[in-house]
Amino acid sequence: MDFSLEYQIGDLLRARGWKLAVAESCTGGLVGHRITNVPGSSEYYLGSVTAYAYEAKERLLGVRHETLERYGAVSEETVLEMARGVCAAFGAQVGVSITGIAGPGGAMPGKPVGLVWIGMSAPDGDWAWRYLWSGNREENKSQSAEEALRRLVEYLGGKPPEKPDTIEVRARWDEQGRAWPLEFTWQGKRWQVSDTGRRWQDDRGEHILGMVPGGQVFEFVYRASTGQWSLGFVNAGRRLT
Repeated sequence: MDFSLEYQIGDLLRARGWKLAVAESCTGGLVGHRITNVPGSSEYYLGSVTAYAYEAKERLLGVRHETLERYGAVSEETVLEMARGVCAAFGAQVGVSITGIAGPGGAMPGKPVGLVWIGMSAPDGDWAWRYLWSGNREENKSQSAEEALRRLVEYLGGKPPEKPDTIEVRARWDEQGRAWPLEFTWQGKRWQVSDTGRRWQDDRGEHILGMVPGGQVFEFVYRASTGQWSLGFVNAGRRLT
């Protein structure tokens, strides 16, 4: 028996009597390719839209021009509208969407190469997850597709999509007012930050990469206006720069 994510998705969709549709940008159809590798996937997979350009996202998926202009193609707002739009376009119960910067070019302030948003729309809600991969173009596409399928399996299997992690952080501030995380509590465990690396700013706050003993890389997000810390990703690669 094949227990790959593609096969699990088929079994779970059949059990619910649901149909799936996919909206892809940076992965270029890789998610649809993997799903259709499963014999009989036409029973539950309606199809996909590979919408690379702004115009395609607007015309085929119903993403609002104002959303793209204000937040950009690689954003939580856009990926959620993509997921909702592909559900509406195909009449599917669940839609999965992906948008990101696969590299090696395309980075912009606050949006580095490897940044990917994965979205999902279903009858009981809409969700989006943010990742920052550290591979080359093909590796970033592959990791994005794998994670989208994994998220779908979790949801269809009955695991509620988690909310972004708000965490307790002990930090220091330098003379320039920059925050340096020293230790934090996550999943009931206290973690020491052994090293910090790249940082950048966007509308969510200041993002700081930090490594803990053992090599795991965490992305901390600090919102100065509220003094709140959250986690953007965990262990998406082992590079701090």
